[in-house]
Amino acid sequence: MEGFVLNHPIEAVYDEKTNRIIGRLKKGTDLFEGILAVCKQHHVEAAQFQCIGSLAYATIVQPQQNPDKSLQYSERLVTDTPVELLSGSGFVGYDEQGQLDIHFHGLYVDCDQQMNGGHFLRGENPVAITVEFIIFPVSYTHVHRKPDEYSGIPLFHFTKRSE
Repeated sequence: MEGFVLNHPIEAVYDEKTNRIIGRLKKGTDLFEGILAVCKQHHVEAAQFQCIGSLAYATIVQPQQNPDKSLQYSERLVTDTPVELLSGSGFVGYDEQGQLDIHFHGLYVDCDQQMNGGHFLRGENPVAITVEFIIFPVSYTHVHRKPDEYSGIPLFHFTKRSE
């Protein structure tokens, strides 16, 4: 099994038998950047992942409905305390510029025992103590963002990839 070196901000091990990667992100590592680093290390281009742990703060957006009933995202919401990430799940694929990207939603509780959650933002969710994760690579699927035909919003699309 292959993993990262000691004292690295990430511990990750690839399990060949199940084609899964399991590990943890250490204090100070950004949630998205850490997961993307693991994917790059193990040559993962498409995957689903789950995680739990703690964040120094969480930065999210949430849906809000306009008067015409259309949806949009709220302004950035940033917690003012550390949070415990109770459940998080996301997808790894490529953005419109061809860079590896993440779409992630999670549920958390803050230090005031308030639960909240939503769509997490890249680069704005540093680990407080640890985030434990499992990554499920997908080999024959291409995941890429492009504008949705209905909303025009860039969303992940899933297509079969040739061998």
